[in-house]
Amino acid sequence: MPHFSKNPLANLALDPGAIDRTINLDGSDETAALARVERLIAQAPPGQCLLLRFPPAAGDGRETLFQPLGRFLLGARRAGRIARCLPAADGAGYVITLPASTEAD
Repeated sequence: MPHFSKNPLANLALDPGAIDRTINLDGSDETAALARVERLIAQAPPGQCLLLRFPPAAGDGRETLFQPLGRFLLGARRAGRIARCLPAADGAGYVITLPASTEAD
C-alpha cells in the first residue's frame, strides 16, 4: 500500500472561495441528514457549490455519515442531480456542485 506524506485528497479539494454555502449536518441522524441533503439538492440554485459537514470519526467504531451520505451522493451524481462530488480533505464532509442548469431551463 503506498504511503503519502500529504493527503492526496487535498489536491482535489476545491478552492474554499468556490464554496457558496456550508451545511452543518452535526446532530442529525442518518435519515434526517439524507432528507435534508435531498431537499438542498432539489432547492439550491443551479451551479451552486455546497460543503456538507458532519462530525469526524470519533474512534469508537460507530459509523459516521461518511459512507451513507457518500452512497446517496454517488446515486445523485449518477442520476445527474449533482455535477460533482468530492470528499473533504479531512474526511468529515463532502463538497458537491450542482449542475449549471436544470432540465426545465
